[in-house]
Amino acid sequence: MNITSCGGAAGRPRRGESLSCLLLLVAAAGLSAPLRAEAGRQPPAPPVAPRLLLPPPVAVVWPARADEGTAEGRAALAEASIAKRAAQKMEGDARSGALASVAERYAGIAGTEAFAAGERAEAAFRGGELLRTLERGDEADDQFARAVELGESSQDGREFAARGLLERAHLKRRGTDVEGALALYAEVGRRFADQRRSAAHARTWTGKLLLKAGRLDEAARHLLGFAEAYPEFAPEAVRNADLLAVAQAQSGDETAARDTIERLRRELEPLMAQGGKAAEEIQAALDGLRVTEILGGY
Repeated sequence: MNITSCGGAAGRPRRGESLSCLLLLVAAAGLSAPLRAEAGRQPPAPPVAPRLLLPPPVAVVWPARADEGTAEGRAALAEASIAKRAAQKMEGDARSGALASVAERYAGIAGTEAFAAGERAEAAFRGGELLRTLERGDEADDQFARAVELGESSQDGREFAARGLLERAHLKRRGTDVEGALALYAEVGRRFADQRRSAAHARTWTGKLLLKAGRLDEAARHLLGFAEAYPEFAPEAVRNADLLAVAQAQSGDETAARDTIERLRRELEPLMAQGGKAAEEIQAALDGLRVTEILGGY
């Protein structure tokens, strides 16, 4: 017996079938309820892949590009160098005229786009040097600025870019533009920290200029700690500390002067311990301290 056989056309169970049909109908009702509930239930959401957390973007600083150089550029620089040495052996107006001619040659090399940036930067710097010697300051400044522009982004040009910026600062200093010079010296250290000789000289000249202006506390921030910052230029560190100590002693603060020399000696101890030629050069510089006499042999 099945559910469809229970009852006649009216759907009522036949006589004798009532109990059996009733049991089948109850069972069917019990099964249909969960089926209907299951049919009305929302299907489960598909699994969500875990979110990939990426690190924040990091600024990438690209190194100065390599400068392969050109045979023509190197040859032009070599020829200009020979002409410069010949001009320097002349005298009077002939010498000035020859040097001016070489400066023009260097300017031409700097303006040749087919040459490498490093070659052009060197040419601009060399031309600026000659123009400075000829006391044509504005023209020299233009060439030094050109050296910075051409060489800053080139591995082979950064040396001359740094030196060009340093020379621009010197021109400001010689022209008694103290603030202009200080700003350019600071730029050398900020933009060309990798060019350590130029950066060290910029720090030294900053201290000297501040000393000359009577700004001892500011000068001390640049002249002290020099041996730690630039151990390869230790004799310069000795001279810098001596300049500061002399100024401190002459201003009446001998205690500060002694402190300056004590700090210098502490900074030099590790370098002196290495011995060799470097230690000998440091000792020679220490032997020449001017402040020693002022402080009575200290």
